[in-house]
Amino acid sequence: MDLKLDTDRFDEYQAIFIGEIIEQIKAKLEDAGLAGENLREVTGNIAFSIACAIDDTTAIKFDGTEVHSYLTFLLGDNELIHCGGSSFTHEYVFGVLDEIFGE
Repeated sequence: MDLKLDTDRFDEYQAIFIGEIIEQIKAKLEDAGLAGENLREVTGNIAFSIACAIDDTTAIKFDGTEVHSYLTFLLGDNELIHCGGSSFTHEYVFGVLDEIFGE
């Protein structure tokens, strides 16, 4: 695999990525009966927590092993794009959440 620095495309992809995560969380919470402002708030809080784990802004440790994530996106069959550092999907959560909830 080739690793390619492409900040513009990476930025676009991580916004799409976190949008899909938010949509999936929202759908499952709706299935569980949440609605209205409670649905929006819980969806946002869960999505933000997941995004922080993806972005390596929260400590992930299990049984003495520390884990650090580094997000990339697959382009074609043999190319990964990255942004040159940690992702920042958490910065998109509440803006995308507003779009999804029509605010």
